[in-house]
Amino acid sequence: MTGWLYLAALLVALGCLALLDRRWRLVLWADARRGAVVLLAGAVLFLLWDAAAIAAGVYERGGSAAMTGVLLAPELPLEELFFVVFLCYLTLVLRGLVDVVARARGSRALPGAGAVRAEEEVR
Repeated sequence: MTGWLYLAALLVALGCLALLDRRWRLVLWADARRGAVVLLAGAVLFLLWDAAAIAAGVYERGGSAAMTGVLLAPELPLEELFFVVFLCYLTLVLRGLVDVVARARGSRALPGAGAVRAEEEVR
């Protein structure tokens, strides 16, 4: 059963990010289509990066007992897909939180952070 610990931890972390996102409407709950496109684009970019590194012999699959052992491709474990999505989602959520804090302090929001601001103007 320890072979699923890393994947379970990633799923719990993704769930926590989703709760933050929902509460503060930062990414997917602010603009689901735009957020999903950006999240998918980031994940694809990092997976292509992983594929290039694997092809060059730079990356190899780890042998941790906490991993499932399921491979999506040679040297590309299932957990890497979830880690890449987590990393991209975390970046988007943090960027949204920075914008929320900046607006709360009366500072100018970060460029391009119009989704949450536009929603507030409608209210």
